[in-house]
Amino acid sequence: MHSSPSSSSTIKPILGLNPESFSVKTVTWIIRLLTGAVFIFSGFVKAIDPWGTLYKIEDYLAVMNLELWPSLVKVGAFALCAVEFIIGVMLCFGTFRRTVAWGATALMCFMLPLTLWIAIANPVADCGCFGDAFIISNWATFWKNVVLMIAVIWLSIFNKYAGWLITPGLQWIALIATSGFCIAVEAAGYFYQPLMDFRPYPVGSKIAEDTPDAEPVYKFIYEKDGVKKEFSESDDLPDESDGWTFIDRVAVSEPGIESRISVRNEKTLRLWDYESEEDVTEEMLSGSGDKLILVMPELEKVSIASTWKINSLYDWASSHDIDMIGAVAATKEDIETWEDLSMPEYPIYTAEDTNLKELVRGNPAVVFTRDGVILWKSTLRSINTNDFMDSATADNPMAFSRNDKAILINTSALYLSVMACLVTFSFLFRMRFSPRRLIHDDKALPEESSSHDTPAQ
Repeated sequence: MHSSPSSSSTIKPILGLNPESFSVKTVTWIIRLLTGAVFIFSGFVKAIDPWGTLYKIEDYLAVMNLELWPSLVKVGAFALCAVEFIIGVMLCFGTFRRTVAWGATALMCFMLPLTLWIAIANPVADCGCFGDAFIISNWATFWKNVVLMIAVIWLSIFNKYAGWLITPGLQWIALIATSGFCIAVEAAGYFYQPLMDFRPYPVGSKIAEDTPDAEPVYKFIYEKDGVKKEFSESDDLPDESDGWTFIDRVAVSEPGIESRISVRNEKTLRLWDYESEEDVTEEMLSGSGDKLILVMPELEKVSIASTWKINSLYDWASSHDIDMIGAVAATKEDIETWEDLSMPEYPIYTAEDTNLKELVRGNPAVVFTRDGVILWKSTLRSINTNDFMDSATADNPMAFSRNDKAILINTSALYLSVMACLVTFSFLFRMRFSPRRLIHDDKALPEESSSHDTPAQ
């Protein structure tokens, strides 16, 4: 009598362990699910807000003094979110067991030294590994990645011996469905707004609700002979007569993760008259009535072709007794150039680019408030109206809003339904065929050619 091809007697011990034993498979499943959950969470909170991921990557490139093609950086941000999320899902469902385990290991081989450098050099306030949803210190991020590295090394050795929830015959459908879901969430976050808002200015909150002790700490960036240098508030700022040029003022946190979280959660948006440098925050953001705020955190990157739509929006707002202002991050010279080119009738005020990016994603973007409360936010291009003065344009400004929660719930429900069907079909398929027939069929699959293709045990 011949032994089964899947018999444990045909398997050589690995690291002194029998990979077919119940205990090893149980440990592998636990590691697989925990590691997959971390990857899913990390990938999802980045995918939900691709603008935030893009900004964080740009921060890294800036401190490294690297300049890459902007489109390449954008593609890289989208790809990072998708890869993390897909790896996590595939781990949890036991699909592409070899490929996913090695892919996770390769990703951690890149992330571990990167986060070690971030922990030592501390070039950014937080690494952004969990987006704005969950902020941890740079050292905590590094040690988290050490644990993940150990986990993925184990999976790279033993993952192929554990079972599956979705049979190898259906794993490509799972991959396509997961990729489609992730791309849909990313597209919504990029072209419209994040479907979940983890920032200090969610819809339904007051736009100017400063906490009394929420005074931000600033750093000042100057440039001389092509070299940029940062100065803190306690430093003696350089004299422009010595060749230094003021570049930017950026709100930063005090050292330590507690203060970083505190500053991140506070509303520190301030508006300034760019000519008189007077603080007009309370006058412009508080009070009663409806207001449209045109936000341009990178004025120099706004296409002049968008001025027609912007000016049309102002005309529509004026005809409906809605105040409209512009909030930009730019120098006085850049604002004057913009005014010469676009001839705006709305007043323009300056603000910190970081605050504007926290308020709304997109460049340009629009925020609608009523009595100081944010009712909707949108990128300008996602408002499906080119000429707001067209007779078909709605009179109610709420007609331009969307129900982000409903979109996310419906999209997630559709995706989870597909995955549930794949799991059900997989086990029905298992029950339909004998173990000998299933082993034979699994051998025909190039991705999972091992004789150890068994369902979850």
